[in-house]
This record gives sequence, structure tokens and C-alpha cells, in this order.
Amino acid sequence: MNTTTRIATATAGLAGIAAIGLIGAGAAGAGTMPVTHAGEPSVAMTITNHTNKTEHLVTSTISGNGVWVNGPSRTLAPGASEIIKVVAPTGQKLAVNIAYRVGTGGPTATYEVLNSQTNTNTGTTGMSGPGAGQHSITHNFGSHYPATNISFDQW
Repeated sequence: MNTTTRIATATAGLAGIAAIGLIGAGAAGAGTMPVTHAGEPSVAMTITNHTNKTEHLVTSTISGNGVWVNGPSRTLAPGASEIIKVVAPTGQKLAVNIAYRVGTGGPTATYEVLNSQTNTNTGTTGMSGPGAGQHSITHNFGSHYPATNISFDQW
């Protein structure tokens, strides 16, 4: 093998390793969870605040033996997003409920995911309180049980 061939082969090998690293980095997004057994329910929910007001955390609850991997922030600034992660190491179902007040006296935005083998849904997700009609929440499931990924957009 001459020097040019060796350099070309080494360069191709390094490019392949870099590509594998980038693929692995992309896979380590919202859906990467510390699961302890097959079929363990998990929820990764991305919340984006599209309003011009800061959202202030009111409540955050989980059920179904769930534990926080990455809990909600106390505030969510206008235009900001956060990823909330929850797993249920010993459960068969999982419910996550996060509520934020929009601004200081605005409506409450509730983001809820119910994740079970028989049904994965958005439960009581919606707006309530004064000015609720001026806002809306849309959602999109990326995956369902057991590893549920969902994005919520509050407008």
C-alpha cells in the first residue's frame, strides 16, 4: 500500500467513526431514558412557550411509581422550550401533570400525559381560568407506550 492509499484509507475510516458518533448524538435526545426493565413506561415531554409572557410553575405531579429524571423549571420564558423526563421503574403505567400560570394573573396551562399499555393520551391538557380563550395548546406524539415522546406548544 502506498502512502496516498494509506492516507485515503485512514481519512475514510475517521469520517466513518465521526458519522457514527453524530448518529449516536442524535439518538440521545428527549427519548433517551434510564430504563431499568423492558416495557418500563417513560415520558419525555417538550413544552414550548410561544406567548409573550413567562409561564410560572403552579404544580407538577407524577403517579404510577414515577420518578423525575428532569423535572419542570420554575419559569418558562417567552419563546423558550424545556424537556421534562419521567420514568416508572416499577410501574406499568405513568401519568405526568404539569401546570403553569401564563403571566402573573393569566390562565393556567395544563400539560398532561397518561402513558399505559392500553392507552396513551393527553388527559386534561388545556387552558383554564381568566383569558383561557385567548390561548391554546397543541400537541404531537413522536411515540407512544412504553417510551412516550410528546411535544406541547402553547400559543
